[in-house]
Amino acid sequence: MTANKVPAASLVFALEVPEGAATVVQPSTTDMVFLLLLGIVLAAVGLVGWRAYDDAQKEFKAVSNAKVWAQWLSEAGLQRGKANFHPQACALAAAKEEQPPLAILLEGSGRELLLNTESGQGADVLAATPSDGSWRACEQVLREARGALSGLRNPYSGEVQASAVRCDASDPKTAGAIVLEKAKPSLMEPRPLEFTPLAAEDLIQVPLKLRISVCSRWGQPRPVADLDF
Repeated sequence: MTANKVPAASLVFALEVPEGAATVVQPSTTDMVFLLLLGIVLAAVGLVGWRAYDDAQKEFKAVSNAKVWAQWLSEAGLQRGKANFHPQACALAAAKEEQPPLAILLEGSGRELLLNTESGQGADVLAATPSDGSWRACEQVLREARGALSGLRNPYSGEVQASAVRCDASDPKTAGAIVLEKAKPSLMEPRPLEFTPLAAEDLIQVPLKLRISVCSRWGQPRPVADLDF
């Protein structure tokens, strides 16, 4: 039996399109909320990343400023005992020549009274003044327009780089500040060195061992260097 041949042109397929298939699907309210939250999260992550990068840059600059201070103070420590050291506000105290006491003959007694030509108490009062031998006077000269450290700026505040007594997390003004501490022997055996803040009124006319740190944005000190000044 011969099979009936169906012409190829007569093969027609009918594709039925379901009703509503051509309609664009709209996101639901849940989808919209999810996309909105996703956008907020991405923006927050980007902001946190940018702030972390910016803070890292500022902290790096603050540490660099502290290293410049450390270099200058360390080099000055080798020179500030010389008579021609500049600035004189940061120099060591000049060695005083011993002067013979002044002899005064007490009338009618036949005895001589020896009087010192300088008063030790008066010298202490003079040295304690901020304009003579204090860290305040030295730092002021260094930060002036033509001072050795005048070109440095605090990366957090934009002001001329200055020192602080301590870092304070509750005080944002200390961010980026340089903290100087002076060493003194401990009273405890084996007598290691203890570091205490170098205050503005402290005298610096004698050699000092200093520790330099820099304050982070969060008020944490970051040690930079120990040096002889």
